[in-house]
Amino acid sequence: MQLKSMKNEEKLVNNIMFIYILGVGFAGWGFVMVLLNGGIRECIFLLSLVCAVVTKIFEKQLGSRAKYVYACIPPVIGAITAAVSNTNDSAGYVCLTHYYFVTTLLLVSYYEQKLLRVSVIVTVVVNAGMMIAFPAGFLKLHNLIGWIFTGIVYVILFVACSFITHRTITLFAVVEEKGQEVENVLNSVQTISNRLYAVGTSLSQASENESAAAEELAATSEQLVENSNILSTRTDESMTNLGELSEWEGVVTESVEKVEATSRDLLDKSMENEKLLNDLHTINGEVSESMKLTTDIAQKLSDAVQEIGVTLSLISDISSSTNLLALNASIEAARAGEAGRGFAVVATEVGNLANSTQESLKVVESVIERVQENVKEITIQIEENSSKLGTQNEYFANVFQSMKDMTALLNVSVSAIGTMGETYSKQAEVIERTVSINQTIAESIRNENEQFNSINAMAESNANDITQVAAQASAINEMVDEMSRLLKREG
Repeated sequence: MQLKSMKNEEKLVNNIMFIYILGVGFAGWGFVMVLLNGGIRECIFLLSLVCAVVTKIFEKQLGSRAKYVYACIPPVIGAITAAVSNTNDSAGYVCLTHYYFVTTLLLVSYYEQKLLRVSVIVTVVVNAGMMIAFPAGFLKLHNLIGWIFTGIVYVILFVACSFITHRTITLFAVVEEKGQEVENVLNSVQTISNRLYAVGTSLSQASENESAAAEELAATSEQLVENSNILSTRTDESMTNLGELSEWEGVVTESVEKVEATSRDLLDKSMENEKLLNDLHTINGEVSESMKLTTDIAQKLSDAVQEIGVTLSLISDISSSTNLLALNASIEAARAGEAGRGFAVVATEVGNLANSTQESLKVVESVIERVQENVKEITIQIEENSSKLGTQNEYFANVFQSMKDMTALLNVSVSAIGTMGETYSKQAEVIERTVSINQTIAESIRNENEQFNSINAMAESNANDITQVAAQASAINEMVDEMSRLLKREG
């Protein structure tokens, strides 16, 4: 049974056990080293000190198991110490048995039967085992009869500690139970008092709020009456304005119809312009194709003229060769004398003919050069016209697309205007309904004025009742304060 009050003391007792083991280990080691001329073997006393420090370091990790470690350090280290002191030059450590007794007494502070049993079992088993294994060291402390007497005393001590622990646990349980009952009663009374105080406070606050609300209701009622009168006046003005809106609605509808008709005419014109631009775009495309064909024909003519120039060049070469042959024939005819005179005449005529041919070729070449220049100029002009036509086609395409966009926007505009016309028709119906509703509101406001006057009278009557409720709530609060003071004085 682990009681709350005992649980809170466990950390304190752990600290006491740590200090006790630490002090005994250091004091025992100093005693044997100074007074009994101890050696390196007597440093076994420091083992309990080391174990206590290690346990303290890991105390948080060990949790509730730390107290079992503290309880087992003295009997285990004491048994090892007694076993080590079994040489002839070592004095007996009679105080070890007192070490066990004091440890058992200190364990009572934990108020736990299981811890006492574990400590006794470890003490008896470890010391008995070490006594069997190393009897000489233990017999230096006591003879066999002394150990039997020590065992009997230790058992009596264990029984007494167990009885004390049991009685202490029982008393703590009774005290905690009674304390819990008293605390529960006090908590219940305090809770009731708090509730009663809260109710009284709420009642007082509610009465104050209700009184303020009643006053505010009265003021609000008067203000509502004034506002209702103003609202009635505004309603009449609203009905007049709605009547004027109804008159202007016909003018707006007529204007919308005119705009819709104009938009439709504009849409028709835009569609006609779109068709004309489409036809113009087609014709421009055909002209562009024709210009391309003309350019091709001019190029072919230029190529033919160049071929004629090549042919004329060939004829010129032939004429030069013929002239050379005629010269050679004249030389040969002169060598032949009288027999070659006829041949010389023929050669002279052939040479004249070749010269005439060359002169004619020069004239033809001049004409062909002019023709080539004209063809080049025509080709350049045609290319410029073709480029301008291409640019013009792009402009027409852009204009055509713009016309399409404008036509689409006009369609949207016509649709929006049609919707606007429908909206104005619906608006006219809403205006008519609003006029009817305002008439109903005006009648309701007149009825509400009478009701507000009645509310004002009731609010004044409720104010007196609320004042009485506030007085009673104050009396309840005074009683609650007196009860709280009594409870605090009893506590």
